[in-house]
Amino acid sequence: MTVLLRAALVIGVLSYFALLRAGTDPAAEARRLADAVPSAQAALPAALDAVPAEARERAVRAVLARGLMAELSRRAAEPTASTDTLEETDRQPAWRGADPQRDPPVDPR
Repeated sequence: MTVLLRAALVIGVLSYFALLRAGTDPAAEARRLADAVPSAQAALPAALDAVPAEARERAVRAVLARGLMAELSRRAAEPTASTDTLEETDRQPAWRGADPQRDPPVDPR
């Protein structure tokens, strides 16, 4: 990826120096080229019409499926209201052993 970025930078610098050497204004040349490019609002409908209908349907389905999966995973991460009916004392482990108040001591005789 850095190779491509370096190549683009070198090409840009060389193009800029070529414009300076030719005696033209690089800023005016950039404005002229920018005016020649159609706006996105004009180019988008033509580009969408050029795509086959089957490919458009697959793309729409893929985008909708991705959005649905994102929504489902977002909802799964949200905490839900508990339907647990246990009280806090119900969750305490039962005490094991004889309760001295309820069970009298056993006479070993």
